[in-house]
Amino acid sequence: MAGSPIVKKGKYQMNITTTVIGSYPYARMTPEEAIARAVDEQVEAGVDVISDGQVRADMVGIFAQGIAGFDVQGKKYNVVSKIGPADKAVSIGDLIIARDRAAGRAKVKGTLTGPTTMAHCAILMNGSPYKPHDMPKGAQSMIVDRELVMDMAHALAAEARFLTEAGFDTIQVDEPFFSMQDLDLDLGLEALGVVTKEIKTSALHVCGDITSAMKKLIDAPVDIIACEGGHMARIDWLTPAMLAEKKKQICWGVITVNSNDVETVEEVKVRIMTGVEKLGAENLLVSPDCGMRVRKPEAAKQKLVNMVLATREVERELA
Repeated sequence: MAGSPIVKKGKYQMNITTTVIGSYPYARMTPEEAIARAVDEQVEAGVDVISDGQVRADMVGIFAQGIAGFDVQGKKYNVVSKIGPADKAVSIGDLIIARDRAAGRAKVKGTLTGPTTMAHCAILMNGSPYKPHDMPKGAQSMIVDRELVMDMAHALAAEARFLTEAGFDTIQVDEPFFSMQDLDLDLGLEALGVVTKEIKTSALHVCGDITSAMKKLIDAPVDIIACEGGHMARIDWLTPAMLAEKKKQICWGVITVNSNDVETVEEVKVRIMTGVEKLGAENLLVSPDCGMRVRKPEAAKQKLVNMVLATREVERELA
């Protein structure tokens, strides 16, 4: 890679943590069966930090079903009254099943859908106390009521607190809307901070091209920023020194999730080494670009297998 520092053997003597973003294939299975398969296949692939597969519902629905103020009708997440915290954890049941299934073979992380994404996906009904969403002409994203976003943040902070108290000390917050160029990212990061204040080790996952947003995301109130490595590689100003200053790690996406084509181990190694050369192995985790729900199960598993094999080969070559 032009302009990258030369990586010398012996420079990086450490493990690179492998993880997933969250979802895993689950079609035609009961949730319990799908969790078991997701856990077993992630563990068998050798992934260090796994998920429960997010098999119960889509990323918005699973939380909307439990948060006060929502009236969920199928895929419509109707807000009928003021948003408030649930009186018990919404997502903890599946996480406990996954943790019991993993039985110490891998660490299980929690996954929350962020307050900005929840607010943007909400449908405001009569009786809702919030200002209507506004979509300016030519805009990518809506303008949503600040109060709605912040109420979502406090509701999700309660969920984060429940999970932390149950022993899930690594929790990822998904905010796919953060890659939209005209989003109110300042409000989004303020709301995110309300949630991550309750988390011991926090990660932010953003889908898509984050190059224009990264100037602000680097100051996000999280420990880890997870995004596609292909986009991160184009950010010239991001350096190991900056990550050290900001006390951040990068979860570098190296597996394409929009195709069932399985990358070879060598292809994945090249992607990992791009991250190592740019940011240093000490600053990286490795994961797929996004969740794998829509992939064929056999493709999803083999992608993870090759990701882990590639990571271990990189470690050996750098030792």
